Amino acid sequence: MWWWVLIWVLLVIIAAAYLATRAWGVWGQFKELTAEVSRSSQTVAALQAQGDRLGERPPAPQPDVFGDPRQLRRERDATRASLKQQRRARQAARRPSWARHLDS
Repeated sequence: MWWWVLIWVLLVIIAAAYLATRAWGVWGQFKELTAEVSRSSQTVAALQAQGDRLGERPPAPQPDVFGDPRQLRRERDATRASLKQQRRARQAARRPSWARHLDS
């Protein structure tokens, strides 16, 4: 009869020890979590301060989905022509001096 009491006492002690180790692990994880939350709140505060220093951004331009197609086509052609001219100027500047007069 006393053996059964001893077995149950040992089982309760082992269960308490297991629960204590699990609780200790959870406490460590909780401390790590609070440290991480503290670091991230500092990061968010720094980012908000940076955003306040930069000020508000101007509103994004509205898409020209409903714009005049002819006007949009003229703007696109003008932009492409200026980009093409800039590209040719960059290419000409990279050519060796003896080959520059050939394409001019």
